[in-house]
Amino acid sequence: MGQKSPACATAALCPECHHQIDNGRDLPQDERRRLMDRAIVKTHIALAERGLLRLAA
Repeated sequence: MGQKSPACATAALCPECHHQIDNGRDLPQDERRRLMDRAIVKTHIALAERGLLRLAA
C-alpha cells in the first residue's frame, strides 16, 4: 500500500502521465521523480496564476 502525499506535493496530471510517472517501467526512477517534481512546480504556478494558491509572505 502506498503512502499518501501531502496536498502541497500533488500535481495535476492526465491519466496517461499519471500512469507513466507512478507505474511506468520504461523510465528509470530518477527520471520519474524529475518529471513529478516538474509537474508539482507547474501545478503550483498554474494555481498561483489563477489566484487559487496564495504564497506566504
